[in-house]
Amino acid sequence: MRNFVVSAAGAVFIAATIAWFGSQPAGAASEQIDAGSDYFCEPSFENGVCTSTVTVGDTVTWTNVEGFHTVTECDETYAICPVAGGFDSGVMEPPETFSQTFSVAGEFPYYCAIHPISMRGAISVVAAPTDTPTPTPEVTASASPTPDTSTTTPPTASPASVPNSGGEPVADSLPLQALVLALGGALAAAGAASLYAARRR
Repeated sequence: MRNFVVSAAGAVFIAATIAWFGSQPAGAASEQIDAGSDYFCEPSFENGVCTSTVTVGDTVTWTNVEGFHTVTECDETYAICPVAGGFDSGVMEPPETFSQTFSVAGEFPYYCAIHPISMRGAISVVAAPTDTPTPTPEVTASASPTPDTSTTTPPTASPASVPNSGGEPVADSLPLQALVLALGGALAAAGAASLYAARRR
């Protein structure tokens, strides 16, 4: 039992550690560029322009792999080098490196001051992508119909008018039961009177 508890606690610790590291922001990327004889990036760019694309916040590192070179920022025409406030490594020899972090987007041409024609390059810095959250559709609750609580009272039937002995209709307010009882009583009285008269004969 004790071993099970220890194993369970260890599993929870490992899961928490993985979750914590997974939540940490990733570090900025680093672009590696070789400075050789006489090229930037690779020999095929000799007398050409080696263009590299990075994201804002990334760091570019040039490594001198052969000869003596500089990494010097220029204007777009490569006529002004270095530009005011631009980067400049100074003369490097193998295996020295020079790093530059780019904090703004834009184009940053550079060259080797020792080999200004054969060694040229440019760094294209683009804005970091932004994570656009997917909009969550809003659910609007529709109003439920209000039940009709009013009650309809059925019409009350009025008792039918029954003619009396005088031929005039009985008032609607006379209950039917009273009328029946009255008629029955009258008939009973008439029958009793007829029977009495017959006996006296």
